[in-house]
Amino acid sequence: MPGQLGWKNETTYGTAVTVDVFQPVLSVRQRVDEGYIRSEGIRAGRRTRNPARLGRRVVGADVEMELPNTSLAVLLKHYFGGYAFGAGAPNTHTNTPGAHLSKSLTFQGGVEDTGGTVRPFTYDGAKIDTWTISAAVGELAKTSFGFTAQDVTTATALASASYATITPFSFVEASVTVNAASVASANAVTVTCNKGLRNDRHVLGSRLIREQREQGRFEFITEITADFDDLTLYALQEAATQVASVLTLSNGTESLIITCSGQVVGEPPSLENQGIEPQTIRLDHSHASSDASAITAVLSNTEATAA
Repeated sequence: MPGQLGWKNETTYGTAVTVDVFQPVLSVRQRVDEGYIRSEGIRAGRRTRNPARLGRRVVGADVEMELPNTSLAVLLKHYFGGYAFGAGAPNTHTNTPGAHLSKSLTFQGGVEDTGGTVRPFTYDGAKIDTWTISAAVGELAKTSFGFTAQDVTTATALASASYATITPFSFVEASVTVNAASVASANAVTVTCNKGLRNDRHVLGSRLIREQREQGRFEFITEITADFDDLTLYALQEAATQVASVLTLSNGTESLIITCSGQVVGEPPSLENQGIEPQTIRLDHSHASSDASAITAVLSNTEATAA
């Protein structure tokens, strides 16, 4: 089934560019709401609805893909907002919570129709509002994200897809620590972010939104599923202790390391099984002095700068 998804940084918000970074995807669920407006005027002898007019246009998509070892830097930059590049062997891409103003993407998806033609859907003025990075036993690591955009068109020519040599990270290459101690029985971990960008900025005279803007604090959560080994992690919750957590994905050459600070929240383990009981550890990431101390993600690979 031919299909593709690519993206690229925009120079000017809402001015589409030709995408040049491509990744294999598991799914792209496109969303287009034309905001139809119907007249409610009463007419004699009529029982059917009045025709609608076009209203507020709301567009975007939800994407899921395996977490790659390369062609990831641009996405991470837009996951976080703050970005710094370090040249070396390997190069490093350091991502921290930062401003999203005037930082946008063009996305282009290609979907094959029944006649064998891949139809392009090109989104301009796109911003990533939610994302996850996860690893689970028996699976390749994954990432998913949701974006909204100013507009989408099918008139832009389909870009030619070209892929780097990609090897997704595996659960075997993942590890997690909490409070400087390995969670040795962890079998799944997910880091999630909800930035709550204001994406409904419609104004008089246009069907399209103005640039999505920050309107609250970003929420970062780590959730770890593990065996109930002892009371160590539950005790951290009772004490509201500020602790560090580190998710590491490393194949020995490339790596993604997400270092966080936060408090353990959630429920104690339940009694539901004859044998080993599971527990879910949730960490709500925060820090008293800096956003970078709350969460920082460092990607190390051969990619050039994502700026």
